[in-house]
Amino acid sequence: MSDQVHEKVQDDTADLKTGDDSSIQALIDRAHLEGIKPIFLAKVKVLNGAITDCGMGRYQWELFFSAGFSWFADNIWLQAIAILMPAIANQYNFPNYSSNIRMATFALYCGLIVGATFWGMTCDVIGRRTAWNATLFLSGVFGIAAGASPNFLTLCAMLACIGFGVGGNLPVDGALFLEFLPGKNQYLLTLLSLWWAVGQVVGSLISWVFLAKFSCDTDLVSKLVLADGSLYRCDNTNNNGWRYSYYTMGAMMLFLAGLRVFIFPMDESPKFLVSIGRDQDAVDVIHRIAKKNKTTTTLTVQDLHDAALPYLDPHDVGIAVPVTRFSTWELIRNSLDDVSGENIKGLFCTPRLAYSSSLIIFIYGALGLAYPLFNAFLGGYLSSRETDTGATGIDATYSAYTYQAACGVGGSMLAAVMVQWNRTGRKYSMAFFTIMSGVFLFALTAARTSVQVNALVSIASFWENAFYGVLYGYAPEVFPTPRRGTGDALAASASRITGLFAPIIAVYSNAGKTPNGPVYASAGIFIFTGLTMLGLPIETVGVTAL
Repeated sequence: MSDQVHEKVQDDTADLKTGDDSSIQALIDRAHLEGIKPIFLAKVKVLNGAITDCGMGRYQWELFFSAGFSWFADNIWLQAIAILMPAIANQYNFPNYSSNIRMATFALYCGLIVGATFWGMTCDVIGRRTAWNATLFLSGVFGIAAGASPNFLTLCAMLACIGFGVGGNLPVDGALFLEFLPGKNQYLLTLLSLWWAVGQVVGSLISWVFLAKFSCDTDLVSKLVLADGSLYRCDNTNNNGWRYSYYTMGAMMLFLAGLRVFIFPMDESPKFLVSIGRDQDAVDVIHRIAKKNKTTTTLTVQDLHDAALPYLDPHDVGIAVPVTRFSTWELIRNSLDDVSGENIKGLFCTPRLAYSSSLIIFIYGALGLAYPLFNAFLGGYLSSRETDTGATGIDATYSAYTYQAACGVGGSMLAAVMVQWNRTGRKYSMAFFTIMSGVFLFALTAARTSVQVNALVSIASFWENAFYGVLYGYAPEVFPTPRRGTGDALAASASRITGLFAPIIAVYSNAGKTPNGPVYASAGIFIFTGLTMLGLPIETVGVTAL
């Protein structure tokens, strides 16, 4: 596979170097489809060739760790709600768990939608590095603020602000990571989901430690009369475990943001630098990559200028140095073009493409509903099953949470292996993983002992992390290059929007009034969606995304 990918990259740059009329016209036509200037596309093709020459080395592996912080942060905050909600619900003057407390998930998803849209668009205006550093910092600041919330309304506001920061992590950082990768190593985007599982493990351990030591006794609430004649209740004197958890997670995000800035500083994307006329800076970044990887590159500013010369406007013939300098308005317009009517139509311009695009967007939306239906309320589910299984107490609940989180790490690793295997590829691996998630969730509803509950929740988590790892790598490969931004935006939006309905269903539907109701719904959606994946018309194994 690597030889095939390398040949494709070489052929791509070779066409550029021939300089014949047919290759020049082909690039111009493609630039028009992409909605960008031919000069810019010509330079980008040269940059891609230079990145391939730099190879996969220390620079990319450091970026893998730094980009992994985003996946880590995304899941630690999603899981924090599920883990901490039962303790938050016990807080005096906070809503009880069976009603509005679940709307905290709704607040977080509102922030995620706004954050994904804002950071996805502005990174083309203010640069990738600003969004790269700001998202973790914001989630850290508001995470600490969430721990200090005096009431439920303030908590929801802080969670929405956390979502605003976290929402920009996956769409910005994943795309940026790919911009620095040689084509043959793009499977590493799937492996990034390993950090998603690690975030879940760390979130579980932090919550377990603090809730075990600093939570009130729920069995005594409103039942025990204290010496002064008042009722025992959960308040800031005996129920601060959830607050300490938020403080710790927020501080951790600030620490990771500091690592990004001072230990693993990221260079600005060479493609963004070229788009604002900073060709020399773009070349300098490529040479820093080569130096850190202990390789060499012959890229010069003159190479970029020579590649751009055939595409100069006739009125600019006298200009010796072709510079691609977009104004701020042009950068904003280019960002808005990603969601233009023409780009949306381009996703459905042929029957096969329309079928593929529609199916992928549906899959994102279905999984965006199924996953939080179970996982966002897993803490409450485990607590409700304590009496049935005979395993009672905080230790029983959060040890189960930690077990299932740790099993997700193995799922991510299996996904990275399976997507490279020609016999399974992306499509069949993803379908198998998703169906197995549903099967084991159905089995969970029949569990009668704590051992059975822990084992089935852990196995389901293994398969869930596996299919998400494949899905986040598959969709960008399938959408056509000129419409990839639009396709990714529509799919991500479908996932977040349907996720908004999970807390509404859990609160107001009859199914949500029983512990197994949301589990049945989630399992059914997983199996149906997995079967739907078998109908995807495109397999991307062995094909390099442009």
